[in-house]
Amino acid sequence: MKSSGEKGNETEPQAENGPSDHIERTGESAGPASEPWAVPPKLSLNFPWYTPQGSRVLRSGDLGAILRYYRKFRKCTQRRLSEMVGVDRTLVSLWETGSRRLDSIPDRITLADRLGIPYASLGISGVGQQDHAEMIASGESVVRLARLAREEGRAADALRELGRLVRALEERARSKKARRADVMLLAAARAEIGVALGDLLPEAHLAAAVQWAGSGANMLKELKGEPRMWAHALRMQGNELRKAGDLPQAVKTLQSAVEVSPDLGGRATAGLLLARAASEQGNIGMLDRCVEQCRHALEQDPSISDFFINPFSLREVELRGFLLTGRIKDAERVASQSNTTSPAPPTWGVIERVTMAQFHLATGEAKVADSELRAAILDAQTLALPHQVERAIRLAGSANLHDLVRIGREVVEGMSDPLMGPGDVA
Repeated sequence: MKSSGEKGNETEPQAENGPSDHIERTGESAGPASEPWAVPPKLSLNFPWYTPQGSRVLRSGDLGAILRYYRKFRKCTQRRLSEMVGVDRTLVSLWETGSRRLDSIPDRITLADRLGIPYASLGISGVGQQDHAEMIASGESVVRLARLAREEGRAADALRELGRLVRALEERARSKKARRADVMLLAAARAEIGVALGDLLPEAHLAAAVQWAGSGANMLKELKGEPRMWAHALRMQGNELRKAGDLPQAVKTLQSAVEVSPDLGGRATAGLLLARAASEQGNIGMLDRCVEQCRHALEQDPSISDFFINPFSLREVELRGFLLTGRIKDAERVASQSNTTSPAPPTWGVIERVTMAQFHLATGEAKVADSELRAAILDAQTLALPHQVERAIRLAGSANLHDLVRIGREVVEGMSDPLMGPGDVA
């Protein structure tokens, strides 16, 4: 018997004594890791439950629909899913068709952990919940660690840990027990999820990143008296809007972030992101003003330097801005300046490499650009940065480097979710 949605041609065997409902607990922990980042389970970069369709399926609470969506998303058969979960394949078919219930709480927990399904979606409440004060304290650490992980090129790790925190906080909110501290933490975590997704998703699907970052920013706007957190969320939302191609809204959001930021570092960070959006708009005046303000801020207080605002990132933004606004002589001046800052974070290294390839193409050095783009694509693949691969593809296409275009498209295809069509990215 084939279950609904099964695309393969395999038949469903009948076990002699019927399938067992018991899920074997071998090879993986049945519960969440006790410490963030401690031997995390392998997680695909296209985490299914963050897509709009995945969220809708989870809200249904229908085990069969959840399993069918997971298999469709992962392109796996019932046999493969049964191996992942540790049950007979026939049992997966029975679950999917609703012919067999999964009533055991321990087995539901195991299934949830192995497939990354939020506990509440399988009817599990309060399992593994920490004391409320402890959850808030550890949750703040998770947000900080997630930000560091993303900045180090480990956005998938960040997404996994943030997802656990958000699910716990949302369950608390649904139970009407959420306090102000819970809502603040939930908003901050949602904004960080948006940024992590912005690193992991190809450009065609960046609306999901915008949606998550925006939901965090909107929540923080309602929590009056938290301008620093609100400004940070606005910065992240504005940057994802830029990457998604909505430049007018990106500029508007980043201008708001500059105005809301209560400190020099926050204003400088928002200004740097605004400079990038302005350069893509071709707004030379805004670009130059923002770059000069950022340079002055770093000179005024070098301690504000962080992942987003630092001499390395300022140089890259200025160089790309000159290229995008057709000022090649100015770009040559910036490119010739040696970068004496400390080693850049891995993500910034990839971004600059693509920008340097753009510079070499603009100055007629196609062979150098070819070498830079090849290296950038490999580095971006390693760090799972599809947006940078897509930048490289566009540059390669403009220079008729067809082999690089092919290589880049194959890399992006390996990172993409082919099932999240336009109708799913609301």
